[in-house]
Amino acid sequence: MVRWIRLGRLTLMFAAALYAMNPAQAQDDLPPVGHSRFDQLIGNAPVPYPFSRLVKTINAQMQPDRSGLPPLKITLIPLGRSLQRNAGAPDFFRFPRVVAAADGNNVAGIEPLKDRLFLGFHEKGQVIEVISYNDTAGRFEFQVVRDYAPGKTPQVFYARRSLCLACHQNAAPMFARPLWDETPANPEIARRLRAEHRDFYGVKLTGTDVAYFIDSAADRANLFSVWQTLWQQGCGAGESGERCRMEAFAAALDYARKRTLPAPAILTALDRNWTSRWPHGLAIPNPDLPNRDPLAALADPASDPLLLRPPLETWKTPDKTAFIVGLAGMLDANVAQQLKPADLSAPLERLRARGAFAARPFSHDLLDELLAELGKPRRTRPVSLPPARTEPASTLREAGPLVAPFRANCASCHDTTLPHPPNFLHGSPPEIEAKLEQCAPRMFVRLSMAGIPEAARSKPPMPPAAALASRGIDPVHWAASPELAVLTRLVTSRLRGQDPASLLRQPYAQLPPCLPPSSLPPSSYAERTP
Repeated sequence: MVRWIRLGRLTLMFAAALYAMNPAQAQDDLPPVGHSRFDQLIGNAPVPYPFSRLVKTINAQMQPDRSGLPPLKITLIPLGRSLQRNAGAPDFFRFPRVVAAADGNNVAGIEPLKDRLFLGFHEKGQVIEVISYNDTAGRFEFQVVRDYAPGKTPQVFYARRSLCLACHQNAAPMFARPLWDETPANPEIARRLRAEHRDFYGVKLTGTDVAYFIDSAADRANLFSVWQTLWQQGCGAGESGERCRMEAFAAALDYARKRTLPAPAILTALDRNWTSRWPHGLAIPNPDLPNRDPLAALADPASDPLLLRPPLETWKTPDKTAFIVGLAGMLDANVAQQLKPADLSAPLERLRARGAFAARPFSHDLLDELLAELGKPRRTRPVSLPPARTEPASTLREAGPLVAPFRANCASCHDTTLPHPPNFLHGSPPEIEAKLEQCAPRMFVRLSMAGIPEAARSKPPMPPAAALASRGIDPVHWAASPELAVLTRLVTSRLRGQDPASLLRQPYAQLPPCLPPSSLPPSSYAERTP
């Protein structure tokens, strides 16, 4: 049951935006079925290094852009909001983060990459963060390539979804709104990058064009969950649901082949099911972060990616045209063009009788089944896939009473081998105690934010509202919960004489960092990042 939560002036429907729309998003870190598109791209071979080789490998699977830009759209973000935002310190402009999105149609014989692959690479962090689609599961997978550096063997892991979804609240990529001031679209950012006299892995310092293409790809990718929801749930169950999905697939084929828009009278089963399935309407996920100028004198607290994002809109009735066009965009256009304009009703009916239109995730595999039914099976090259594995987990299974509450509420994000976000729950018991002592001032402030009116907060509360929502916890109730009171009391006991009230008055960036000071060089840039 979808639950509405009022948080200050902001009304949000967490379940619709995060989990209820597509239950597959709420599953474990490893894919429930299938593999990520990145796995299929790389196979069992090492991830190509350096980054320019990986870019070449990806571009080879897509058609050239008519505009003359490479199909993999790439930009640089030296002062961003990702978990790797401090990895380049203090040389942020010499070591910017690279952000890339697949925005080209696939070449014949290759499964689609368009809107299905997004990368974040940082040279100093020696890491690539990967978001890529799993067509079989109908969800985006989150992965990380570790040890991506000279002389090392890159290691690919499925990342901890709970950590990723704190910011990627739609279980999909996200990007800033225009004017994209964190990228070279900002003339001052571009000037400072050029002053470094680096080739930046072959990435050109373009203006708003590339940022626009990446933004558009992220927007389309976030709608995959909407199309999957309408496909799996909106059409309903039983034979009527199967016929609804068959009708939607036929209409999507017509659009993919001939750009024929669907007739308004189609999908009557979707009309019948809408009111009972979504009596308050269907929330459309919001992939957009507020635009942020990292060189501005004052930071805007509203730009923090941990803040919950309200839906873009709520559909009170189904937008069938958008649904059909969206499904068509998920198909392999090359394969669709192979279908002659003959009547497909008979082969589609045979597929329906064999269960091809059951309530499972929509994918371009339906095209392969149709081609096989027509006696024209598509040739696919075999791919040897790597074993799916997660990042190393802490071997610590038990914690004392002074640490156990933190492990229960914070471990999903803060018990990792990476320093961002601060991994104060990773290590031996003495190491964890030392980290908790170091982190106590910042932890106290972030925990205290839950009880402060939204407009007066200097930072978003911890745990993040999205993480609470994923556990079925209302953030308003959490603010008055005994669990939060225990966490706050334990952190306060570690302040060692520091005045809690004065900590709340200090600028957050001036509080002692959670990581050892030697690993975080002071920087005016870093102080302004979230």
